[in-house]
Amino acid sequence: MFKVEPFQIALDSTKPAEQKKGIEFQVNIKNVSSEPMEFSLVSVPTEFVKVDMPGGQIKPGKEKSIKVKFDKNIASETFTKSFTIEANDAAKTRITVPVTKNQRWLAPGEQPPATGANIKTK
Repeated sequence: MFKVEPFQIALDSTKPAEQKKGIEFQVNIKNVSSEPMEFSLVSVPTEFVKVDMPGGQIKPGKEKSIKVKFDKNIASETFTKSFTIEANDAAKTRITVPVTKNQRWLAPGEQPPATGANIKTK
């Protein structure tokens, strides 16, 4: 068994200036079993998000950090993505971590689209 924290990443509270520089989050994966475990990524987004998974075993009670990096200039984007981690236990246990950005930031002078999207202005 293992635990992942945070169990989801939501980018809606990040400011446009942060989104233009690129954002990095840390997700901790902890081995809560009594045996050493290895973990792998079995599903990864193809755009906006890069997931760096540490290699090697995690001993019982120990943890490692996964780095989740976001592309620069995502302020005008909205997306729902996820990545899935699989353990090497007999059950091949998996946990999927959702990654969302539901609000789009407008640049100064930019007009909102005709559709009623979730939009904030600076």
